[in-house]
Amino acid sequence: MQALYLLKIGVAETVRYIAVIVGREESTVHRWFHAYKEGGLEALLEEKPRTGRPKKLNVETVAKLQQELRDPEGFKSYEEVRIWSLALGEIQASYTTIYRVVRQELQAKLKVARLPTLPTFKVDRKAAAPSAPQSNQQKLGAIQEWIEQLNQRVKMLKELATQVDEQKKVRYWCQDETRLGLKTIERRKLTLKGVKPKGIRRWKFDYYYIYGLVEPLSGDSFFYEFSHLNTACFQVCLDQFSQQFSQEIHLLQVDNAPSHTAKQLQIPSNIILFFQPPYCPEVNLIERFWLFLKNQISWSLFESLDALKDKIANLLNSVSQKTIQSLTGWNYICEALSLAGL
Repeated sequence: MQALYLLKIGVAETVRYIAVIVGREESTVHRWFHAYKEGGLEALLEEKPRTGRPKKLNVETVAKLQQELRDPEGFKSYEEVRIWSLALGEIQASYTTIYRVVRQELQAKLKVARLPTLPTFKVDRKAAAPSAPQSNQQKLGAIQEWIEQLNQRVKMLKELATQVDEQKKVRYWCQDETRLGLKTIERRKLTLKGVKPKGIRRWKFDYYYIYGLVEPLSGDSFFYEFSHLNTACFQVCLDQFSQQFSQEIHLLQVDNAPSHTAKQLQIPSNIILFFQPPYCPEVNLIERFWLFLKNQISWSLFESLDALKDKIANLLNSVSQKTIQSLTGWNYICEALSLAGL
C-alpha cells in the first residue's frame, strides 16, 4: 500500500526508486504492482498461505505460556515448561522448540529467586546457583593427572581382578553418598524479563542418606537408604551390592572418606575399591546424578521425612538406564575403560 501510494502521488516515478524507499527488492515491488493490475486492492492485500511445517506451539499456547511466566512462581526449568505444554494440549514440542520460544521469543530466563526475609537466618544466595562440588584443598593438576593415568590404573586393577577369577566379567562403578533432608533445595526459576521470581524456603534439618553406585558404561545403578554416614552403613551397602551382583567382579571408585578407609571394613571378595585423588569430587561421575536428583525436588516442601523418602524412592525407581548413562558416561572415562578392556 505504501508503494502504491508513493506511485499515485508522484513522489517516485520509477520502481527502482520506490524499492529503495520501502526497503524491498525491485522484483518484489514489480510483483505487488502486477497483482494490483490484475485484481485490484483485493489481490494486492491477499495473504498467501504459509508454506513449511506449522508451528508446534500455536499463538494461544504461547499467550498462555507468557501469562504463566508473568507469575513470580515461574517454572523450575525448560523441561518443566515442556511437560506443562504437553499437559495443556498434548503438544509434542521438543526441548529445543521450548527453549527457542521461551528464551528467544518471550525473552524469559532463569533467575535467582527472591526469598522471604528471615531475621534469624542469613540468606545464602550462592545456594540458588548450584555447581559441581569443589574443594579449595585440591592439589594443582590432580584432576588432569587422574584423567591421563586412568586407563593404566584400571588396566592394572583388571589384571588383579582376573587373578581372583578369570572367568568373571569385570565392571567399573562410581560410588558416593548424598544427604537429603526437609530443608528446601533452592534453584533458579524461569520467568519473563522484568519479573522477579519468588520462592518459599523451609528450615528443617531432618535428613537421611542415600548410598549409590552407578556404572557409566551401561547406566546400571544400585541405591540404598541409610540414617547415618559411617563405616557400619557402608559395610551393609557393600554386602548388599555384592550379593545383588554376585556374578561379576566390581571396581568401585570411591573418595577418601573415613568410612571408606576404616580398618574394620570387610571388603567382599568380588569388590575392589579404587580410590580417587583427595579433594577431587569432580572426578566422581555420580555427583552429576546427585545434582540431577536434587533438581527434581527443588523448591518442594515435604511435611515429613517419610514423604521425602517416598518421593525419592519413586524418582529412583523411575529413572532409566539411558538417563544415568547420559549423566555419567563422560567421554574421558568411557575411552579409558575401553582402552583398559572393560
